[in-house]
Amino acid sequence: MEHPNEKLGEKIRMYRTAINLTQAEFARRLGVTGASVSAYENGIRSPSFDVLLKISTILGISTDELLGRKKETVQMLDVSGLNEQQLSSLRQMVAFFRKYNKMYEALSSEPGSKNVLNSLLNE
Repeated sequence: MEHPNEKLGEKIRMYRTAINLTQAEFARRLGVTGASVSAYENGIRSPSFDVLLKISTILGISTDELLGRKKETVQMLDVSGLNEQQLSSLRQMVAFFRKYNKMYEALSSEPGSKNVLNSLLNE
């Protein structure tokens, strides 16, 4: 069974790399050592409460998201004033992003695939 720190570490790494921060830059912004960031990301050590709050602030996500406590929420979007063609385009985009997210999640569960996916996305 996967240790909770490992899942937290994976999320920290995923979000950190998504905003193109190196471990060293992330550590500097957090006020911790690079070794500490590495330990968090590898599930060896948990960040303190204060550091966890800083991590969520820097990454722009909630602590609930980092800890895997985010519940599925329904998002509402005001589309009044859009014509039928524009609404159709939005529906297609939503369907595309849902498929993309499912594919990303499925592929990112394979060892080593996150680096490949992130490098493709950054091209």
